[in-house]
Amino acid sequence: MGNSRLGSWLLVHCLVAVVAASCSGTAAKKVPATEGAGEGGEAGATSEALGGRGGSGGASTGGASGSDGIMTSDGGAAADSGAGGSFGEALPGDMAGAAGAPAQDPPIDVGEGCLQPLSAPKLSPTAAGLPADGLTLWLRGDRGVYATDQHRVCAWADQSANKFLFKASSGTRPLWGAASLGAQSGIDFDTTTSLLSITGVLGIPATSGRTFIAVVQSVDTTGRFAAVQQGQSGSPGTYLGMDANTFNTAGSHEGVYICNNSYDAAASTSTAARVHVYTIDTMVPGQPVLTNIDYRVNGAPQMLSRDSGGLGNGNIEDFSGANFTLVAAGAHAIMAEAIIYNRALSIEERGAVETALKTRYGIQ
Repeated sequence: MGNSRLGSWLLVHCLVAVVAASCSGTAAKKVPATEGAGEGGEAGATSEALGGRGGSGGASTGGASGSDGIMTSDGGAAADSGAGGSFGEALPGDMAGAAGAPAQDPPIDVGEGCLQPLSAPKLSPTAAGLPADGLTLWLRGDRGVYATDQHRVCAWADQSANKFLFKASSGTRPLWGAASLGAQSGIDFDTTTSLLSITGVLGIPATSGRTFIAVVQSVDTTGRFAAVQQGQSGSPGTYLGMDANTFNTAGSHEGVYICNNSYDAAASTSTAARVHVYTIDTMVPGQPVLTNIDYRVNGAPQMLSRDSGGLGNGNIEDFSGANFTLVAAGAHAIMAEAIIYNRALSIEERGAVETALKTRYGIQ
């Protein structure tokens, strides 16, 4: 991995830890629904970003590095692939109202100048072609986007019954309204520090299977990008998620990462819009990785090749310390949807989801 790409990743994850402190300012207002839809040093000889392990000699902005990661700008420990902290909050109750009624995203102060979305009809997972059972997170580009007058995103509200709220760091906010996928609204994560995060892992038990789904269009096809990721601040191997151009990739490939094990997919990265589905059957420590994960791009099962990134032995490791979830971190990309289930979807369910999302976004 080049120094410039690693430096960008270290900067991203030094900034993540200060998200909560940036979320203050004026009262929220309404946004019309029609309006748009310090650099870290390399730790030792090599250092993994996004599920990485630091070496023994590097340093990052705001603190010295250790053998297993870096220090955040506020002095807290963080791994190269992300940081925990008070990134967001789960919103109480079902604030969407009865089925068919307007769903009002809550009037929360999520940053100075940030405006509240207008009411919109409540989304139905069944009507959208998504399984309802186990739906834990549903972020969609045409709903729940809190943004400034310049359409810089302050927060993105979950459209599932759980009502989680993902927040952006002030000064590194992604752009809403200037980009779309298949004529549908998307959020343009146009800098390496434009990520959205929340503390915790959405209530998913540590050993539970899970499914990550993302609709993404890459702009930078050579930079590292995580569409959806969960992990533990300060524990470099405790990460899992989609991982395009993963650490020590053999080339520009889509990929996945899980507990110190890094894999290239057969599919090369592309600027075409894609539906990614990453299914993990179990997170029980000691279980083999390859027989318990499945990764599909636009409905095509991917052959996964282990690369030299990570220090894992091909088995799942303890995930009980995981303490954050993030979407769209790293290289320039546009995201239209991010979905998480607290279980492994069946093959039939995955196919149905892929068909529904490909149809919605006009993906072949």
